[in-house]
Order: sequence, then C-alpha cells, then structure tokens
Amino acid sequence: MSDSFNLDELERKFTKYQFSSNPKHRFRVYRKLEGMLRMNEALSRALDRLYQNASEMGKHPRRPQAVALRDWFLKDRSGISLSEAMEGWIPTGELYMIRAGEESGTLAKALRSIQTVGDKARAMRNAIMHAVGYPAFMLVLVSFVLYMFGVQLIDNMRKAAPKNVVAAMGDVVTMSDFIRNYGLYVVVFVLASIFVISASLPVWRGPLRSKFDMFPPWSWYRILQGSGFLLGLSALLGAQVPLKRSLEILEEQGNPWIRERIASARQEVLRGKNLGEALRTGRYNFPDPTVAIDLEILSERADVGSVIEQVTEEWMREQIDTLNAQAVVARNIGLAVVAGVITWTMMSIFNVVTELTKTGSNNLHNF
Repeated sequence: MSDSFNLDELERKFTKYQFSSNPKHRFRVYRKLEGMLRMNEALSRALDRLYQNASEMGKHPRRPQAVALRDWFLKDRSGISLSEAMEGWIPTGELYMIRAGEESGTLAKALRSIQTVGDKARAMRNAIMHAVGYPAFMLVLVSFVLYMFGVQLIDNMRKAAPKNVVAAMGDVVTMSDFIRNYGLYVVVFVLASIFVISASLPVWRGPLRSKFDMFPPWSWYRILQGSGFLLGLSALLGAQVPLKRSLEILEEQGNPWIRERIASARQEVLRGKNLGEALRTGRYNFPDPTVAIDLEILSERADVGSVIEQVTEEWMREQIDTLNAQAVVARNIGLAVVAGVITWTMMSIFNVVTELTKTGSNNLHNF
C-alpha cells in the first residue's frame, strides 16, 4: 500500500515537472483556455473540454497536459481557485499573473499576458544563448586544443626531446603542467559555479544580491522576473485593484527573491509613496533603475495600468536589443581568443620544429 502510494506520488511529481518544464504544452493550453473564456464559456466547462481534447476523449489520460487539466477541473469543481489548482504545475512567474487575473476579473487577459511575456522571454533567452553559447563553444574548443597540444603532444615530447628543444617550448611547458595538474579541478569548479549560481537565483537575497543583480547572469534573471511582475501589476491596476492589494497578491505568489523586493515596495507605498518612488527607494534595482524613474513620473496618471504595460514593453525591447549587442561583442571576443590561441600554438610548434631541425642537422654534421 505504502509502496503504491509512493510510486503514485513520484509519478505525479514527474508529470508536474514534465508539464511545468514544457512551455510549448503550457502555452497551447493557455491559448485555448483564453479563447474559450473570451467567448464567456464557464471555467469548469472549458477545463473539462480541454481535458477531453488533450486526452483524445479519454484515450490518453496520462499525458502531462491531460493530467494537469483533469486536476484543475476537479479542484475547480471543489471550489478551489484556478491559481491554487495550478500551483506546482506552472512556473511561479506565470502563477502570480493567473492570480492577478483572478483578482481583477481579467483571467483571459492574464493568459494573454503570460503568452506575451513568454514570447519576450523566449526572445531574451535566445539573445542570452547567443551571448553565452558561442563563447562557451569557443571555450570548449580552445580547452580541447590546449589539452591535445599541451598534454598529448608537448608532454610526450618532453620525455624524449633534447634540452634545447624543451627550452624552445617556453610557456607551453608551463601550460602543459597546469592542464595536467589542475585541468580537472578547473572543469569541476566551473560546473559547480554554474550549478550554485542557478540554484541561488530565486533564493539569494539581501543588499549584496541587489548589487550583483546589475551584472549577468543575475541581471538576466532580474529582467525576466521584473517583466512578469510589471505585467501582472498592470493587469491588477487596470481592473481598479488598489496598489497596496495588488502588491500583496504578487508578493504572496512570488519566490523569496521577488518577495523581498515587492515587500520593500509595499512598505514604501504604505508610507505614501507612489509606485515608482517605492521601487526606487527600496534600492534593490528592481525591476530596473530606469523603469523606476519612468514610473515615478507616470504613476500619478489615471490609466496607470496601461502605462505600466507600455513601459514594460518598451523596456523589454531595449533589453533584447542590448543582449543582442552583447552577443555580437562576445562572439568577436571569442573569435579573437581562439585566433590568439591558435596563433600561439602554431608559433610554439614552429619553434619546436626549428630546434628539432637544428638538432638533426648538428647530429648529421657530427656523424
């Protein structure tokens, strides 16, 4: 009985992971659900029809999207809100936008906003991949070249080469020793750093983190989370939900990192500051210093919800352009590094070959 329960629970967690990590499936569900809600179809009926569609009329009930929709439908029938039903099934950033849509009575618009943010986030991730992927490939290529040249070739030559040939190798000998003695540790350190940074993104808080948030990769996380926060806030304010309550809703659904920033802004709002002033005073650089300044001027307008949405769209476009520009710079630097390493290795090989030729000529002359 216990083993069966554990297996069922494990299978359910794996299904949740499959659905939450597949934006293609999630967005397909959002798109259909949005259309049905805009046609004034009841949420419960819409979820049931979507389940029938995803499972092909019950033939494939174990598909991740079918399991998710069935779970949401049953919880909706029990009186549980959609955002509560979706908890664990979708990322946090999407969850608090669903909550915002429920509170404001604009659930269909919230689903559309999630897709908009998703498209922008995809563009940002593509830009980030261009900025990081090419240099990473270049680094792997350079590391492979240095390993093959410094360890496989030079190290073996040192064992039998004359002293003058070894002397001609110069810094290559030092590089070969470093790769042989510390290369594995460097690789482990880099992989561990990537893991630690990734794990720290949603949980690391405090004044020091706010300084790191201005530099990649933390700034990339700040941009993605900040855009979702602003669009969720614009949906709530556009439905006449008070600013204080809007911030409370978003704070409840956020991870520790974003809760710290929203809580700081909420406290400043309670002291009488407008949204832009509250974000700037918090000194968390969230979602961005320039956005906070813009909102400080525009937050007094009656249509503040649409103003925030416009500011967010403009800011995200600017960030995508910046990331694309950084990708070009990173690519050029990567090419320069690879060219420099190849040039250095070729010159080292030329020096070694020259010394070997001299040694061979001297031996022949002596003979």
